[in-house]
Amino acid sequence: MNILLTNDDGIDGEGLLALADALSRVEGISVFVMAPDSNRSAVSSLLTMTKPMKFVRRRENWFSCSGSPVDCVIAGLRSSIFDGVKFDAVVSGINKGANLGTDVVYSGTCAAARQATLYGIPGIALSVESYDGNWDFSGMARFCAENVSRLVSLCTGELFVSVNGRSSDKYSGAVFSSLSVRDYKDQFRILADPAGKNPDLFYGFFVGSEISTAARSGASRDSADFFVTKEPADDGSFRVSVTRIFAEPSAADDSSLGF
Repeated sequence: MNILLTNDDGIDGEGLLALADALSRVEGISVFVMAPDSNRSAVSSLLTMTKPMKFVRRRENWFSCSGSPVDCVIAGLRSSIFDGVKFDAVVSGINKGANLGTDVVYSGTCAAARQATLYGIPGIALSVESYDGNWDFSGMARFCAENVSRLVSLCTGELFVSVNGRSSDKYSGAVFSSLSVRDYKDQFRILADPAGKNPDLFYGFFVGSEISTAARSGASRDSADFFVTKEPADDGSFRVSVTRIFAEPSAADDSSLGF
């Protein structure tokens, strides 16, 4: 099995390195890496279309790219840079930070898996969250390595797979989960020209806030990805959330409506 690895944290990301190491130890798997040359978090499906990109070979079958995670997938699957290798799956991550519910819209990690699916290749996104500032990617790397064939089999047709877990060295199991709904309470702060010279000049910057999360309408709280990963099971252990997501946008059924 030939697997293309990418991420949005950058080619030197701890999660990517842990994942590559774990997968390379699995018999029958060949690992190829095409990842951004620096952090590209929250770029979603950004494409670089108006300027050339730079690729640097770090070692055999490892390349950095000056573009986005989606650029990396396109270059890996649709160029000659890997000498015509036929890929069986794209695995994106392990992201430093969860990609739960609404996060999927903004995530470069998930966008890479989505792009693979749009090209007819199984796409898997992996992410972990830390609640104490300590980051351990070994559990998720091991989970992927031990279950990669199963994860690939879940990517049927239009679906990619998003896997989330706590920062941990092990998990007690995996649970199929629904997507939660997240309210970021975003703000954008605007400042006048700090030099006070140009009344028509302004600067602005994004201001994050505490995120609130709830189960999607019609879904149980216990089945939502956020609560599956954050809250322990009855025995006190923590589980992995597995969510299958449509790569193509889905329209509402308006057949009964007039216009």
